[in-house]
Amino acid sequence: MIDPCAPPEAEAVFLYGARRLLMVLHAAGSIVLVGASTHHALTMRHYLRDRFIRVSTEKTWAKVVAVAYVFTFAVGAMLYPTYRYHVRGIYLDRYAPLYSGLFDVKEVYASLTLVVALGLGALAFTLRPSEERWLVRIYAVMSFLVCGVVWLNVTLGILVTSVRGLG
Repeated sequence: MIDPCAPPEAEAVFLYGARRLLMVLHAAGSIVLVGASTHHALTMRHYLRDRFIRVSTEKTWAKVVAVAYVFTFAVGAMLYPTYRYHVRGIYLDRYAPLYSGLFDVKEVYASLTLVVALGLGALAFTLRPSEERWLVRIYAVMSFLVCGVVWLNVTLGILVTSVRGLG
């Protein structure tokens, strides 16, 4: 059966045929990322009170955040050419420019926060919170920043997809 919405071969976009699988993987990565970043941020409330309980669990959450962030970001980057042409170029820029702009905001924050998420994961290997208390506040701010941006990106991603998905 021929897909009537598929572009002609001359106009094929990178990984267009894998868009649904990539979208499912991107969503799954986002679910893991929301959970891990939220758990990690909630753990930071104890750290800010100088109560260093469940340190190994906290470090595991930080590592999961870093890996899930990189995975979700990479899969999103693979989806981007299809989104750019089929969703933004053909529909959003013309009929829903506000949502096109929201997606740009989402991408900027996601790109900038990638470095913070990687730093959070790296610090999880070396940080000794009871000995390096001066670093705990910075570590907590990094956790809160990553968690906030993840929630923002998930919310904006759902909003944009509700207007026009990849199909």
